[in-house]
Amino acid sequence: MKTWQLLLFSQILLCSATLTLGEDINQTEELWTEILGSPKATVPPDPGGKVVWRTDFYAALKEAQEDARPMFVTWRCIPCKQCAEFDKNVLEGSEKLDPLLRRFVTVRMIDAGQLDQRYFPYLTHQDLDLSWWGYFLRSDGGLYGVFGGKDHVSDSTRISEAALVNSLDRVLKHHYDPRRESWDIDSSQPDPSATKVGPKDSRGYELLLEKYPGLAKPDPKLGSCVHCHQVGDMRNLEAIKTGTFSVEKVMQQWPLPENVGILLDRDDGLLVKSVAPESVAAKAGVLAGDRLGMANGVRLFGQADFRGVLHRASYEADTILIGWIRDGEVHTGTLTVENGWRTAENSWRKTIYSGVYGPNMGFFPLEGPRSGNGEGLSIKPWMGPEPSERPVYATGLRPHMEIVAIDGMDQDMNIRKLITWFRFNHKDGDEVIYTVKGGKEFKYVLPDKE
Repeated sequence: MKTWQLLLFSQILLCSATLTLGEDINQTEELWTEILGSPKATVPPDPGGKVVWRTDFYAALKEAQEDARPMFVTWRCIPCKQCAEFDKNVLEGSEKLDPLLRRFVTVRMIDAGQLDQRYFPYLTHQDLDLSWWGYFLRSDGGLYGVFGGKDHVSDSTRISEAALVNSLDRVLKHHYDPRRESWDIDSSQPDPSATKVGPKDSRGYELLLEKYPGLAKPDPKLGSCVHCHQVGDMRNLEAIKTGTFSVEKVMQQWPLPENVGILLDRDDGLLVKSVAPESVAAKAGVLAGDRLGMANGVRLFGQADFRGVLHRASYEADTILIGWIRDGEVHTGTLTVENGWRTAENSWRKTIYSGVYGPNMGFFPLEGPRSGNGEGLSIKPWMGPEPSERPVYATGLRPHMEIVAIDGMDQDMNIRKLITWFRFNHKDGDEVIYTVKGGKEFKYVLPDKE
């Protein structure tokens, strides 16, 4: 038995869509050669007409079951500007998107409070800091894969129309391949008789309402909509309550392919553009021009699926089995990662810069006169319409002053990164020293909420 096969066997129980324990592990390499080889699907012809975006998931699921069609379900937080343009482009469609979307039962949901863990494993497969996310489901509601992504650069560096087109095409070919069920690599069939469990059923939801009672008041336009990032806040509050919360883990969620040395082509989704020298991917044998197809027994349909496998891997040392295609042949290798491998720039995440953990500065930082010039820290402390009511005001600090250092840290940062740094490096009860232009210092003790 080959070494990679032994490693894959040890990883089976860690995957959401893996080979079954009864599978003859010696056939694994041949199996993935078949899966990632030439598709034999007969995809139904384009039915024509308009793409219909349904709003009732359970009715749509029944339709998918009756027609044996795959489902594409998107989740969108309407008020958030992030990914709004992409959402609009998907809804309006195009000559390339529509023929593919019409072959799916398409659903658009706009309230994360309706997430149903039976069909949408949001606790493990959804980046909850995104305001747009897509799920590819089977006719029975079982999971094929996910689509979405963002990084610290923008909300368009990880997704595109072309990337969605490629993922839709791959899912269709997989869904209609007559060999699919014999491969036995898809997730298990959801149990519709099981009790529905969603965000509003969690202890975290109760804790979030205690922290922000106003959330229970319906929005005049949207009703009592739950945002995706609020679901992330719920999870963090639960962890804080049970003493299992870790800022480090929050900062290291949804690693990028670059964390293992792989730069993927955004529009293809799985094509390797380059491999960092001496990286774990390079040591595994991955080369530029390869196309990823499998990770930890999960078939990949796009970049989000690969990031999902990385997300579900250990925060410490781990081994991740991957498979890729090169010149029509399947190759396999092991990504051997060490502690700290997941580190990334995540200060753009709302659950981080505006999350439920950590103290605030006693004011909201606004850009100062030198912000963004590379001349060091420059912020103005905004204290609201009644500054004297803020405890930090009693230190002598005033809104018109320019803060140039916090506890000696004088690096020029954007506001979100600064807030993230502050929360990451301080805790309730700490004494903070704010230094203003001219050298004067103001000592402020962060409130102890306990």
